[in-house]
Amino acid sequence: MPAGDLEDVVLITVDSWRADHCGFMGYEKDVTPTLDELAEEGLVFENAVAPAPATNTSVSAMLTGQYLNPNLESDGSGYKERIRHHMRARRTLPQRFQEMGYETAAFTANPWTSRFFNYDRDFDRFEDFMDESLSSGFVEGGADERNVVTDVVALATNWYQGQDMFMSWESFYDDVVEWVAGAESPYFLWIFLVDVHMPYFPPGEYRSRSRLLSYPANLSLFAGQFDLPLESVFHDVLVESYDDCIRYTDEFFRRFLADVDGDPLVAITGDHGEAFGENGVYGHGAEVSEEMLHVPFVVANGPSGTVERPISLRTLPELLPKLAAGEPFEDVLEETTWGRNYDPAIAIRGRNWRYEWRPDRETLRLREDGEWRPESVPELELLARQLVEKHVEGERERARVQESVEELSATQQL
Repeated sequence: MPAGDLEDVVLITVDSWRADHCGFMGYEKDVTPTLDELAEEGLVFENAVAPAPATNTSVSAMLTGQYLNPNLESDGSGYKERIRHHMRARRTLPQRFQEMGYETAAFTANPWTSRFFNYDRDFDRFEDFMDESLSSGFVEGGADERNVVTDVVALATNWYQGQDMFMSWESFYDDVVEWVAGAESPYFLWIFLVDVHMPYFPPGEYRSRSRLLSYPANLSLFAGQFDLPLESVFHDVLVESYDDCIRYTDEFFRRFLADVDGDPLVAITGDHGEAFGENGVYGHGAEVSEEMLHVPFVVANGPSGTVERPISLRTLPELLPKLAAGEPFEDVLEETTWGRNYDPAIAIRGRNWRYEWRPDRETLRLREDGEWRPESVPELELLARQLVEKHVEGERERARVQESVEELSATQQL
């Protein structure tokens, strides 16, 4: 497709961002003033669902439209190699934009989306900052705030995750704006921010709580994701610190839109949510709960309105090119969508109902007056089970087809 009158497109992904901590989604605290304004004038997807409750599985699906091949689990290649293979073998969102004549770039502060995992494929410019020592450079508000505690937290985080997660958006903001200023239109830019990811350490001017409480509260996350030490003391501290990080990230939206010329189509969403004691869990990755999978999704400088039908972020490779070309996008919406992890656990999501399935249990919840309540509706439970079976078998069939294609390709290359 020729470039024509295509819109410039910016996709901003925010790590660990749950939908119900945004003002336009009903949150009572004023933590997203910029996003709330964008939502009022732009396009809001009220029931956006992340593909998975963790970055590695979710973003790989967001950029390819497909989940990791579940059958690769048994070949001994390891989970990291599965992601590398997936990103190498699939048609990606930036590839689609390149085919439309776009210049492409990405700036990602999350190691799970680095060039090591082949995310740099199909980007003309790709920055993952992996050659920098982020934890040793982590500073909340300046070099004078470096101390033993921050270093201990950094080390604990790296040990727990096997990666650095301390790169604030301000540390690479100038690089992003500089690239946009020199980019040829139309362009596609992907920005991945990690400031909302735990541990929750906003800069000083955004901090509501004393460091005397925020440091031990954050350290407690690494002591027990399922059994938080001193929960009665630390819960409110963690939630407030999380909200502070969201307010800090909202400032990125304000500054970026003010500093970038023109009116690019800007899609803002989370890669997954975050739990704060729901189902006894803190953090993310363990459950396919509403808190883990329901994420904010706003598109600015494009169509306006509110979409109530569920949408999976797996549709981004179809949705964003349609929006960029000014084409109708309703055909990517569904009456139900789903998210999963590989425990296995699957969540089916409708507009006002959700069904969670695990091999040892199932739960149906209905939404009334903004609250999700367990209910027993036999007909809906039967439908949900059938949808789970359909999705699982569909994934297995896709995996079998993909393996056959790859085996045939390997044979022809011999």
